Amino acid sequence: MIANIDALIRDSLSSLTGEVRALGWSGQREREVVSLFCFGHLLTHCKKGTVLYDPKQVAIEVAVPQVADQVNISGKHQSKLQVCKDIVIWPRPRMTCWDAAGQPTVKPMCIIEWKHNEDSESQYDVAWMHQFSAAAESFVGYAVLTKQREVREFQLSCSRIYRGEAQSRWLSME
Repeated sequence: MIANIDALIRDSLSSLTGEVRALGWSGQREREVVSLFCFGHLLTHCKKGTVLYDPKQVAIEVAVPQVADQVNISGKHQSKLQVCKDIVIWPRPRMTCWDAAGQPTVKPMCIIEWKHNEDSESQYDVAWMHQFSAAAESFVGYAVLTKQREVREFQLSCSRIYRGEAQSRWLSME
C-alpha cells in the first residue's frame, strides 16, 4: 500500500510541476497551489481498484489526531487533541479523525503538508510527521516545498516521512 501511495504522490507532484512549467500559472499562495494539486492532479489518479479509489478519500484542511509531543515540537504551552493538516488521504471515503465517542483517534493513511514560496521546507512539519509516523505503521507523510518566481518557473522538492524516518529531497524538480 505505501509503495502505491508513493507512486500516486510522485506522479501527481510531477504532473503538477510539468503543467505549471509548460502552461504557466498565476497562483501566489499556498492554498492556490494545494487546490490546483488536489483537483487538477491528485484526483486524476483516482481509480477503482487502487489505493485512491474514491475522491471522497481526499480532504483539504481537516483535523487529524495530534501527536503526543506537540508541546515540545511547537514550543507552545498547550495543544489541542487534534490539528488541521493541508491535505489528508483517508483509507476509505468520508472518513474523519473522530471515533464513535467523538474523540480524534482515527488516523489517515497519508498527510501532505505544503509550503509555497518559502526559503526551506518546514522543520516543524517534518518533525510533526516524524513523530506521527512512528506511531502509525500504515501511514506516510510528505513535506512539499514549491517556489515560483516567474509564471513558468516552478520548483518543487518533497521530503517523505515513513515509520519515524525522514527522507529529505525524496523528490526534487528544480
